[in-house]
Amino acid sequence: MTKRRSQSDHDIMVKQVADFFINKNYPQIAADLAGYSKPDILKWQGETSGLISDVTSKQNGSFKIIVEVETEDSVDDQHTEDQWKLFAAYAKRDQAEFLIVVPGNSKRLAEKRKTELGIDGKIVGV
Repeated sequence: MTKRRSQSDHDIMVKQVADFFINKNYPQIAADLAGYSKPDILKWQGETSGLISDVTSKQNGSFKIIVEVETEDSVDDQHTEDQWKLFAAYAKRDQAEFLIVVPGNSKRLAEKRKTELGIDGKIVGV
C-alpha cells in the first residue's frame, strides 16, 4: 500500500471511527490499527491477494458496516478506487452499509469521485 503524506491524520480518524462504533455498541468492531482486532482481508473471487478496510462491524458472520477512511490526498488514488469498488461489493452482498469517511473539507471531492466510479456508499465528513 502506498504511504500517504497524511498517514497520522488517517490513523487518528480511523481510531475515532472505531471508537465511535464501539461506544454505539456495534458488534465485533475491527480496525486496521494496533490495539484492535484486524478486519478480514477481502478479495474478489478467484484472486489470491486482497485488501483490508479500515473499520468493520460484523454480526453472525456478515458485515454490518464497512468503513474506509480517506484523507484529501488519497481520494483520487488508484488504490482508493480498488478499495471502494471491492468494499462496496461486500457491503452489497451482506446488505451492509459502506461508509467513506473524509475530512469535512474533502466531502465534495469524495462525493464527486464516488459518483464518477459508480460506487454505492455514503460519504461522511468529519
